[in-house]
Amino acid sequence: MIEMNTDRSEKVVVQFGARTLKGYLESPTGNTIEELLKGAPLNAPASLRIRSLESDVVEEISIKDVKAIFYVHSFEGDAKHKELNYYGKSPIVHGIWMRVQFLDGEVMEGIVHNSLRYLVDPGFFLFPTDPFSNNKMVYVVKSQLADHRILGTRSLQAMGIASLKME
Repeated sequence: MIEMNTDRSEKVVVQFGARTLKGYLESPTGNTIEELLKGAPLNAPASLRIRSLESDVVEEISIKDVKAIFYVHSFEGDAKHKELNYYGKSPIVHGIWMRVQFLDGEVMEGIVHNSLRYLVDPGFFLFPTDPFSNNKMVYVVKSQLADHRILGTRSLQAMGIASLKME
């Protein structure tokens, strides 16, 4: 059994539709958002290894099987939190600001890196615009979207995400 340093690993909530898996990323690399995004411009691996919070068992998760992967601050979250959407009140700068709606009706807004990868890959990383959101980053699987709309352009720097490599 491999011992994980959960202080260094990202907390994730993986949604498959009706099923939800909470746990920690577990792999030789890519256990933090910075490691995951280092190098290639915001592309996700075909699968991830997640150590379940409930059972402590490591599951190999295929990206094709998920609705989305939520990189969270805490596993508890806040069910009463209403997502803050404020596109119209922010200055227009770099990045794509979009609203996504999943097949199950969940709606969220965020920033997507403006690149060809957003168009050709099976999913994309969305950085939530709500500063009080429990989500730090979400990998959105396109096949699980009912709708997505580009609202305009915004800066990742304005949201404090400038430290990640976005080129």
